[in-house]
Amino acid sequence: MHRQTIILLLLILLFQGCSSLQQAEQLMTGIQPTGEVKGVKLSGLDLRGIDLLFDVEVDNPNPVAISLDGLDYDLKLLNRSFLKGQQAMGMSLAADGKSQVELPVRMEFERLLEHYSELSKHDDVPYQLDLGLGVDVPLLGRVRLPISYQGRLPVPKLPDVRVSRIDVQRMSLQAIDLMLELEVENPNRFALILQRLDYQFKLNGIDVGQGAAAQSLNIDKQGKGRVRLPLSLDLQKAGSGLYSALMGGRGLSYELSGMLDASGDTPLIGDIKIPLDRQGSFNLNR
Repeated sequence: MHRQTIILLLLILLFQGCSSLQQAEQLMTGIQPTGEVKGVKLSGLDLRGIDLLFDVEVDNPNPVAISLDGLDYDLKLLNRSFLKGQQAMGMSLAADGKSQVELPVRMEFERLLEHYSELSKHDDVPYQLDLGLGVDVPLLGRVRLPISYQGRLPVPKLPDVRVSRIDVQRMSLQAIDLMLELEVENPNRFALILQRLDYQFKLNGIDVGQGAAAQSLNIDKQGKGRVRLPLSLDLQKAGSGLYSALMGGRGLSYELSGMLDASGDTPLIGDIKIPLDRQGSFNLNR
């Protein structure tokens, strides 16, 4: 804003009264905001990588809202730069208050192991996040607000889900009721709380059952837990081949697919979805 324009604006407001002068004084205030990373949590885990969500708090002391145009970030692992990027925001930061900004970061396993082969030997790893918030402040114009945050991230590992046994519960001429037992092994240094399982189960390539099971199960760190799923096989749809295999109790192959909803026992581990994709063979227990 040119000096002449500012003087003209103040003269106009002078004739409009004291309240306008107070507004002018507020509008002319240019105070740089401050920011702080309040925390980070694991928000996703799959076969390809992990998703992190950084929670950033920005304090705007100005009496007017200011604009957060975007941010740049540099995530360092083991004191080495691993992931850099920029993200457009277009967000309004509340006047004279604090606003929450979320930064999602995706870390691919392939790239992690390529650059940090030593990660497989650790249960957690030191990291540093360097942020630059681009904000428009009255009088000051566009300002880059630097923020740095250090901490330790767990190195999460996918749980191993396998079929431990299948029992025949009831048999009739129309159907066979089965009880499927899954063993879930947690290789992590934090406990997992299983909440829901969406599944599809096949025997010898034939769809036996699918659905959703809401079961709360706490699996200790580096521990094991079991999930039981009731299944009903329609013999008319299954065909004679699967029926003969079931009666013989041998030569049965299975395919288990779906999604497991879980969370950790620490605030760092948020709600995560773990994909299921398992094949194998077994002998039927009767």
